[in-house]
Amino acid sequence: MDEAVKIADRICIMYQGAILQYDKPEAILKNPAHGFVSEFVGRNRIWSSPEYIHAADIMIQSPVTTNPEIPMLKCIEKMRIQKVNSLMVVDECMHLLGLVRAAHILRAPDKEATVEKVMIPPKVTARPDTSIVELLQMVRKHDVSAVPVLDGENILKGLVTNTSLVTALSSQFVDSELIDELKEVEA
Repeated sequence: MDEAVKIADRICIMYQGAILQYDKPEAILKNPAHGFVSEFVGRNRIWSSPEYIHAADIMIQSPVTTNPEIPMLKCIEKMRIQKVNSLMVVDECMHLLGLVRAAHILRAPDKEATVEKVMIPPKVTARPDTSIVELLQMVRKHDVSAVPVLDGENILKGLVTNTSLVTALSSQFVDSELIDELKEVEA
């Protein structure tokens, strides 16, 4: 299966003469169409090909945003309510303009001013098809806790945070441990 995933354009999984799934290796690894496909391929085989795990698969789909003309105090209140320490600053078309952290606002002399006065450009951004390997390298190299995910038009599509990375990475271990536990219970 490892070789098929690496060299095939498409894979066909058959069982008892019926085609259960015919698709690109990435699609089969991410979304097995049948329990047999999942067992045949291996539940965590996607982790042997992490380049198939993309930002779009693990990102927060609706990050907390604000408009650049919003007063800083309202942004602090929004952060408190949403339980986040930063906001993505976007225009009315969701183009990413920058980001603002609570620390930026707390250091500002005039907290009644608009958030655009303290927003900063992101250190790094990703595209929806950026692999998890590349995301981990970005986080480490640029020492950031979040990576905005933009499409080709600079429109904010999501946000990959350290938490979403840890959740994605830990799921492979949790899944395999859960399977082992279920097998022990069955025995």
